[in-house]
This record gives sequence, C-alpha cells and structure tokens, in this order.
Amino acid sequence: MGLAQDDSTAIVTPGILKSQEAETVTISASVKLIDVRPTAYRLSLYPRSHPTESFIQKLYFPGEPIQIILPANILNSDSLGNIAKLEPLGDAYDVQYRMFNADVGEIALSTFNILPPADILKLTVLNERTDEPIPNCDIVVSQEGLIFTNITADTSGYARVRIPINRDNEIPVLLTIDSHDLFPIWRAKINVPIGVSEKTVNISPIKLQRGETVYYVTDDLSPFRKSPENGAAILFLLNKGDHVAISKTAGDRLFGRVRVFIDRQNKYQSVNGWILRQYVMIGK
Repeated sequence: MGLAQDDSTAIVTPGILKSQEAETVTISASVKLIDVRPTAYRLSLYPRSHPTESFIQKLYFPGEPIQIILPANILNSDSLGNIAKLEPLGDAYDVQYRMFNADVGEIALSTFNILPPADILKLTVLNERTDEPIPNCDIVVSQEGLIFTNITADTSGYARVRIPINRDNEIPVLLTIDSHDLFPIWRAKINVPIGVSEKTVNISPIKLQRGETVYYVTDDLSPFRKSPENGAAILFLLNKGDHVAISKTAGDRLFGRVRVFIDRQNKYQSVNGWILRQYVMIGK
C-alpha cells in the first residue's frame, strides 16, 4: 500500500502509566481546510502489517473533534507499526495516511491538509545533454493567467504537481520551469490527463554560436528592442531569468538573440535584438 508523498509521523506525548488493564490511548487528529467543504470524515486505524484488519473505523461530521480512545495494548508495537487513514467525503478528495508508534496517554497526529480535488502530474526535470536531474526547480502551472500550482522540485528533479480538476479542460495549461539561471526558463502548453500521469521535461541551454556569451536577464519586463537607437521598437519584454546569447556590444547596448516561447504556436523561436547592459549580467 502506498502512502501519500507528504505523509508524516505522529507527534507522541507519553501518558502517565497505569495498570495494564486501565491503560488507554487517545488518538486525535485535526484538519486544515484549503478552499474545500467536505461533508464528513472517515477515520480508520489499523496495523501496518495487516491493512485489512482495522482496529476501528469511525465517521465524523465537520466541527466534531476527531478523537478515538482505544485500549493501548491492541496497537502494533513495531516501530511506526500503526496507520491512521483519513478519508474526506463529499468530493474526490485525496485519502491521507499517518504512521505512528504504539503508546499510552495521547497521540496527536500531524494535521491533515484537505486540498481541492486535483489531477496529479508526476514531473521529472532533466538536463537534455547529460540526462541528469535538474534539482530544486521552481514549477508553476497556470491557465489564462490564473496560477494553479507553485511548487519546487526535489534534489532528484522530481515534483508531484497538483492541477485542480475544476479547470477548463478544453484549454491546455501552461507549464513553466525555472532552474535558477542554470538554463533558460522553460515553458510549454500541455494537456493534463485525468487522474495520475507522468511527464519528463528535458531542458537544454542555448546552443552558443561562435563569439557568443550567455547573459542572464536581471529584471522583469526588460525591453528587447529591434535596433540600438533610443525609442526603437520593442520586440517584446524579457523576464528575470531569461537567457540572452550576446554577440556584439555598442557602449551600454548589447546585441544578441533569445529563445522566445511563442504562445499561440506552443514552440520556441530565436529572435535577434538589442538590450541595455543594465538589464543583464554575464553568465557564470
């Protein structure tokens, strides 16, 4: 049986020991609602080694304290040998689990965060040239300017990305990945399947031509112009973290090319232009 990614162990407060016959344990849980309204909660407790043999299962309504009192000696004595399973009811909410040790007195399970129902994208970000993971990327999922998810990948380049099911499924979502100047910011529109799916994104640096040097854009809304003159037409505005391959300088003006994501075509295109030195810094 798989456990949720953000599952955590219980916080245990040892109780005062009594005689074996009188020893009990009070197991309590709390919930944090995030833009949701479940109609009830079902809490089940069972030994990790026998998930089909529950100690007890109980239903709670919103506002009721979630608490169960059991004889302490029925719990599994193995390390983290017991599991609490919480099922929010009323919609397709995630089922969540907590592992905990046997004890007497009181066991307070860590808070259950109840999130809106979502499709899950298991995302892995790799360096296209080396096939190695790109760690700690910032990942944003949006649609028509509305941000659904903002999450950071782990050191293996992996993130479990939640995309709410109440989005417009007729319109692709925009996936943006920022590797903190290691690579240009990566963008693409994708269709997210219903349920759980997997996706690998391979990111590569700008392929430099002879005489080019990579510069990083340091400010959002930095103008990239058609020519070096003051007041020249702005081709588009670059954002912080974008990369520019610079090949020529003229005072405080730099000429180069950028890889631009064309939203309507859902692809990248190289565009030449000019940018002021104050908006960029040379790459590492």
